[in-house]
Amino acid sequence: MPLHANSRKVIIMNAVEITVIVVAAVLLLCGILFGVVSYLVFYEVIARNSKIPGKMDANAKKKMMETNPEKFLLDPREEWLNDQTFENYSITNVDGNKLKGYLLKADEPSDVYVFGSHGYRCWGKREFRLMAKFYHDLGFNVFIVDHQAHGESEGKYIGFGSHESRDAMQWLKFMTDTFGSDIQIILHGVSMGCATVMMMSGNPDLPKNVKFTVADCGYTSPWAEFDYQLKNAHVPTSPLLDGANFFNKHIAKYDFKKVDAVESVSHAQVPMLFIHGTKDDFVPTYMVHELYDACSTDKDLLLVEGAGHAESYPTDSAAYEAKVKSFIDKYIAVESKA
Repeated sequence: MPLHANSRKVIIMNAVEITVIVVAAVLLLCGILFGVVSYLVFYEVIARNSKIPGKMDANAKKKMMETNPEKFLLDPREEWLNDQTFENYSITNVDGNKLKGYLLKADEPSDVYVFGSHGYRCWGKREFRLMAKFYHDLGFNVFIVDHQAHGESEGKYIGFGSHESRDAMQWLKFMTDTFGSDIQIILHGVSMGCATVMMMSGNPDLPKNVKFTVADCGYTSPWAEFDYQLKNAHVPTSPLLDGANFFNKHIAKYDFKKVDAVESVSHAQVPMLFIHGTKDDFVPTYMVHELYDACSTDKDLLLVEGAGHAESYPTDSAAYEAKVKSFIDKYIAVESKA
């Protein structure tokens, strides 16, 4: 029997309602999935306690040491550093986290202090395990810090130069209060530590004690760095990075886009020495050219042929040291240098 007109209307209305409900449910599930994935990306990249894929555990390292021991031989400069005695210091940052700093004093009294700023998921003494001896042999004091959420310092979230540059400015005040108001300071940063010292260098409140900055393999911004990494992995940046940044702004309290090293160096208060490896596939080499071109003060650029990420110093220590010494000769007032 043919359906009554009203019955057909009811069937159609029910079908529409079901379709709307199904579409809404699918959109809701997609939204939840997107939120979960975005949060996981944020957590894995920013949180201190995340498990980064590929990080070598103790058993894997032990096995590699047994099968390929030469890979794990200590550089003599690192062995030397391990035998040195550090003075330990601490400050509490605005987030209430206790941060640790370590002073390797010069053999003879010196008013020159190198401020060492380490990279992502590293720590101070590890990052400067080779370079510390270079500066010490020049007769300088070396002050190395563990940034928030790294090493022996407290903290839950990594700031990619945002929190670290803020805290490092606090460290500089601590140094001038503790070691002398007329000390001379060299800023030296690697990778994320480089982004940190670049952000500091463009800060109008940077103390006059800072004489120049060594900026080794830094990125232009966290957003640009993550965008590069995602594209390399053939993952679309949008909306995934936008979602991760949403959680980052609300939990870690900073914006990936606003940690802008290019903008900072365009207002640099001190001379800048930029260093980058030509084979850096983590922070791409093209970024250093953008930073160098934007820099508004006295500057120089060293490209280390064949060096990967954060490998410029061990790849060509002689060229690295020569370029740093040229800045020391020009900007640091000392009677004699090794």
